Amino acid sequence: MSYSTLQLQDAAKIFFYLVNKKIVSTNDPILTPYFEEDGVRDALKILTEESRTRIIQTKDRIHLVARPEGSIFATSFTQFKKRYTDVENKKYFHLMNTIIVVFLAEIDISSTTNLRWDHAGVSYYLLEKNMTQLLDQWKKEHDDTEGKFSEAFGLAVQDMYDLWRTMPVDTDSETNEERIVNTRRTRIGLIHRAMRLLQDEGLVYIVEDEKRVYPKIELYERLEEGYHQQARYKEMRELILDTLGSGGEIDA
Repeated sequence: MSYSTLQLQDAAKIFFYLVNKKIVSTNDPILTPYFEEDGVRDALKILTEESRTRIIQTKDRIHLVARPEGSIFATSFTQFKKRYTDVENKKYFHLMNTIIVVFLAEIDISSTTNLRWDHAGVSYYLLEKNMTQLLDQWKKEHDDTEGKFSEAFGLAVQDMYDLWRTMPVDTDSETNEERIVNTRRTRIGLIHRAMRLLQDEGLVYIVEDEKRVYPKIELYERLEEGYHQQARYKEMRELILDTLGSGGEIDA
């Protein structure tokens, strides 16, 4: 199929707008050609395929997300380190990714229960408790199987466990002050950093004085249309929920 110069320009404009914004309302005027012209949609599809990204379209929003592997926009440790210069090694990178999946497993439950998280949010201290329980159990599995558990699931269990155990839960300033110290040296500080990654994507909002994170509707859209199609996410979610022994703990 051939495309007009204008269609190619519109597709490129929409693509790079999505790269910048990540999530765009379907009411945004820039998307008008996308909804009105097959040629623009097809040209945009080619751009996403070439960049190993994909469009997720819901009733109210369009998301641009990186495919799990091979995307020029996928975040490697090297790319992550350039953005967060004091995250000095892969141990922190692995821990932050695990914290994010623990949070997602906590909220990725039946739609009737989603309302609880919308109103109550998820406490950083609940995430700290779940991470501690998770890593303790994974370390036991790692030792009992002489490392085969970690190898089977592709997890850096020993590194994550050792680092997590050296970190205090929080500092006196984090306990007594409203704002959280932006640090990787405490568990609460590292959890805050991990949740900031989701906030930067427009998927959650954080109330620092409550040390609590609230999922946005955009995150539920991303879960439903994106993560639920990824085998690795489903594998890790099931492993986390099995390890914690329930379908998610209610945050009081």
